[in-house]
Amino acid sequence: MGVTLFTSLPPRITRIVNGRDFGLAYQRACIDSWISAGFEITSLNPENEIAELLKYDYPIKYLLSPNPRPKIFEFLSEASRSASDLTGIINSDCLLLTYPAFVQGILSGARDGLVMMERVNIDPNSLLPTGQTCRGFDAFFFNKTHASRITIDPDLAVGQPWWDYWFPVEFAVSGITLLRPQAPLLFHLDHEQGWSQARWLHYGRKFVTRFSVVDGTRNPSLSAGLHELLDSGSIERDDLGGLADWCFNWLRENAEFLKASPDDAAGELFGKILSAISNFDGMHATTLALAQARRELAVSRAQLEQRSRLKRFLLRLLRVLPISNRY
Repeated sequence: MGVTLFTSLPPRITRIVNGRDFGLAYQRACIDSWISAGFEITSLNPENEIAELLKYDYPIKYLLSPNPRPKIFEFLSEASRSASDLTGIINSDCLLLTYPAFVQGILSGARDGLVMMERVNIDPNSLLPTGQTCRGFDAFFFNKTHASRITIDPDLAVGQPWWDYWFPVEFAVSGITLLRPQAPLLFHLDHEQGWSQARWLHYGRKFVTRFSVVDGTRNPSLSAGLHELLDSGSIERDDLGGLADWCFNWLRENAEFLKASPDDAAGELFGKILSAISNFDGMHATTLALAQARRELAVSRAQLEQRSRLKRFLLRLLRVLPISNRY
C-alpha cells in the first residue's frame, strides 16, 4: 500500500500567466506531481464541490466533509485510519519535486517524525522564484499512529491563518521530532491572497492561549518565547508584535535537517543547486533580518510613547500646580 496524501481541491482555480489562464492545467500538474511521487490522493470536500470536481476526472478519491471548508481535525481523523502507515497533507496548489532520493528521504523521516515542507513562490509573469518566503508550511508527512495522538483546535480549517503553525507545534509538544528538507521541494505559482486581518488576529491569540500553558520542560524555548511575547504586550497589538515571525523561525530552528537519502552525494549536490537557484537560504535570512528590525522598531516606538506620556503628564502637572509669587 502506498502513501495516502490528503488535500482539499478547489472546484475552480485561476492562475494567470502572461494574460492566459492556466488554472485547470496547473491543478492537473500539481496532482500529477503527487501521483508521480507514488502517493494516493484523497481530497476532502463538501458535497457540492465534489459534484463539480468529478467533472474533471482527476485520478483521485473524494471524501465527504460536512463543512464548507474541511477542518484540520478531519484530516487528522482520516489520516489516523488510513490504509497506509504513512500519510501526508498538502495544500492543493503546490507542485512537488519528485526526485526519487528526496521522496525516499521524506518517507524515511515521516516514519518517526513530522516532515514540514516550505514552498518556493514562482512569479506568474517571469516564472522565476520571487525570493520571498511565505513564512509558512504547505505540506506535512507523518505516521498515522502519530495522527491519532494529536488534538487540534476544532475551528481550524484549510486556508485559515495559523493552522500550519498550530499543526507542527502540536506534534512538537507531543514529543514528535520535527524535520525539514535542506532544499525546496514544493513550488507554488504565486497569486493574490485573500486575508482577513480579524481572523488572523483571532487565531494568533488563540494559538498563544493554547501553547503558553503547555508543559515547558519538553520544549523550553517555545514556552520561554511565548511568555516573553506575552510579557512584552505584543499579543495585544494589532500586528501581534512579530509573533508570526517568531513562531515560523522557532519551527525552522527546532526542526532537524532531513537528508535526501543515506550517502547520496548526487542528491546532496542537487539539493544545493536547488537552494541556490531558489535563494532558499537567502530569503530566510531576509525574513530573520526583517523580523529583528520590526522588533527593534516596536521597542523604539514603545520607548518614544513612554517618554511622550511622561512629557504630557509633566505639562498637565505644571498647569495645575500653584505658582508662587514670592522670590
